[in-house]
Amino acid sequence: MNQPVQNQQNGFNLELVKVCPLCAGRRIEPKFDVRQITDDPVHSYASELGLLVTSIVECTECEFMFKEIRPSVAYLRQLYTQSSDVYLESIAEEQTELREDFRVALRLLQEAFPRGGSILDLGCASGFFLESLGQSWNRHGVEFFHLAAERARNRIGLTVHECDLISAGLASDTFDVVTSFDVLEHLPDPMPILHEARRILKPGGWLLLGTGNFGSFSARMAGNRWTYLCIPEHVSFFNPCSLKVALTKAGFSSFKFKRVHHGLRSPSVTTGWLRAVGKHLAVRLFGDDILHMEIFRTKTSEFLVPYFFDHMICVAQ
Repeated sequence: MNQPVQNQQNGFNLELVKVCPLCAGRRIEPKFDVRQITDDPVHSYASELGLLVTSIVECTECEFMFKEIRPSVAYLRQLYTQSSDVYLESIAEEQTELREDFRVALRLLQEAFPRGGSILDLGCASGFFLESLGQSWNRHGVEFFHLAAERARNRIGLTVHECDLISAGLASDTFDVVTSFDVLEHLPDPMPILHEARRILKPGGWLLLGTGNFGSFSARMAGNRWTYLCIPEHVSFFNPCSLKVALTKAGFSSFKFKRVHHGLRSPSVTTGWLRAVGKHLAVRLFGDDILHMEIFRTKTSEFLVPYFFDHMICVAQ
């Protein structure tokens, strides 16, 4: 990794990040503290690490935002490789009504590559997105979660590498497209992966990324209660500016961004988001005691603001 880290109290399971993982800048400012999600099987490991609350910091030089204390790379890798099918269910891979990012990406690829081409999906999970592209594509995936890789191999026409992208040792100038959905936020040091993606792409090829956008209106309104920040294994957070910085350093020069929603679209989703944001803003103005008012129907300050048009897709060339 590029950034200096310091081992913390839990042996080698936690790291303190001292400089920006993107630009190596040292002008790091505290943003806010977040309370981690720990009350479900997927995220409960944060309690075992003593990581109930962690600080989010921002690099003032490139606007990249990240968790100052985080699980080590080795710990996260072990966590992912040993995950159960509960984790696969949590990403709702095959629930097309929830995966607007997949629908938008599929449309973009069909328009730009009507005859198909060669594609690699980084973090392909069980291969649903690759399968949906159809047989006009030469489809490859990289996935080091064993259960997911096995399921992907059972889909006809997919070649799956059960490892990380760099260990796959893929040839340069191989793919027309490299895609990655819901991966960047899990990477403590995103730059090596972005450099490798540039190397294996053909000249003029596409890198299509889907991740959260902390610069979105929804994320800014949610502040430290944005659900995206509170998932323990989410450690890196981008807005379009910081993502451009990273991609430029990796050798890309052209960028297109598209806002996407993450999850269902419905009136109840909208009203739920408005209620949560209203509660959050009220607490910021008047303190936790305001939650005792009957209008909020709760006496606890432990609530999160759900996703609402706060993700983005970026196409880089």
